[in-house]
Amino acid sequence: MGAVALALLALFVAGPGFLSKAPAPADQPPSPGTRLVGLPPSRGELPEVSILTEEGIRFYSAGQYPDACQRFADALERERENSILRQNVARCFEGWGWQSLRAGKAEEAGLLFRQGLQQEPESPPLLTGFALAAIHAGRPDEAIEPLEQAVAASPDAEATLLLARLYDQRRDRSDRAVAHLRRLLERDPSHAEGRRLLDKLERERRAEAGFWKAQTAHFVVKYRGPRELEIRRTVVEILEEVYATVGREFNYFPAEKVTVILYPDERFQELTGAHLWVSGLFDGKIRLPVGALQGRTRALERLLTHEYTHALVHLLAKGRAPRWLQEGLAQHAERIPDDPNLHLSGGMTLGGLEALLRDGDMAKARMGYQVSLWVVRDLLQRGGMERMRELLARLGRGESAADAVPRVYGLPLAELEAQWHRVLGG
Repeated sequence: MGAVALALLALFVAGPGFLSKAPAPADQPPSPGTRLVGLPPSRGELPEVSILTEEGIRFYSAGQYPDACQRFADALERERENSILRQNVARCFEGWGWQSLRAGKAEEAGLLFRQGLQQEPESPPLLTGFALAAIHAGRPDEAIEPLEQAVAASPDAEATLLLARLYDQRRDRSDRAVAHLRRLLERDPSHAEGRRLLDKLERERRAEAGFWKAQTAHFVVKYRGPRELEIRRTVVEILEEVYATVGREFNYFPAEKVTVILYPDERFQELTGAHLWVSGLFDGKIRLPVGALQGRTRALERLLTHEYTHALVHLLAKGRAPRWLQEGLAQHAERIPDDPNLHLSGGMTLGGLEALLRDGDMAKARMGYQVSLWVVRDLLQRGGMERMRELLARLGRGESAADAVPRVYGLPLAELEAQWHRVLGG
């Protein structure tokens, strides 16, 4: 699928387990020299049709998609039954759609891909582009049907992997995800990421066999059954309160439901591979060990606030928020107090902070959490939640933190890091 396959790379960022994200748009548009077709002079078309087609190809090759698509559409209007002209219109809107998606204009890209699909309703590249535009526009559920059609028409490894992730995380349909992954591995037994994801989903299916499921207005909760009914009620009650309070702070109330799974303690460690001191995590779903959920306590309220904030940040940044930003915002939402004795002996960079958070040493990881909270609160003091939302949106469009932070806060990142080091290291 050429450029479409490029658009489906980098499907997740590191974290406890995996945290899937919407793929970044392709770096290059479809190759104009091979996708568009000129008209042979012997066919006897109207002269203006050949002229319009040649002009369209020139505009397309220069990346001037609006002019190119207008020429191709005008040519097709003169010869409605010409399949070559219809193909050129479809390819042109495809190229224009990728250009818009790379520019962060997901809604516009979706309309352009849809225009192309009017000419070629079964085109895998157009269907995949339309699906990616829906994901980038914050409507991942709308991506599943077009991806199904694209994969059925032209099996593509990365598109299949994305579809499996969507089924698992958006629809809680691990059976559909597993079926697609098995077909992927039948075609390509050496596909490492497909194998890892299949193994993970099959472990989870075995661990959750026989689990009950309860749905509320905003959550899907899975648990072992009657023995955990009271725990489930308490968790749901708190989660619905957290949905309102954290939603007000971020001014964001997602319509899609978040899945929450309550595991026996030993299963939680086995499935997540988390450190023994971890009492919950979010990897596209909120996963919790039952041992941490006994009765309504302030600790449980903080835990659920923390993990739900991860889910909210994941949605706002489309899975692209770095770990320091995720953990800083989650701690801020649960009202963790600042450490008045916080001090850094070394330099202060966001890259170094990210490394601290990923360190297996508990003391270093704890320091990373404390610094993350301090940095996030400093950013909130500089611009409030409005600018924080802008930062998350930029990350969601594929900007790196190194690019997005200065654009939102008006200072070079090196200057911000120097200011932080003067305070924390002074």
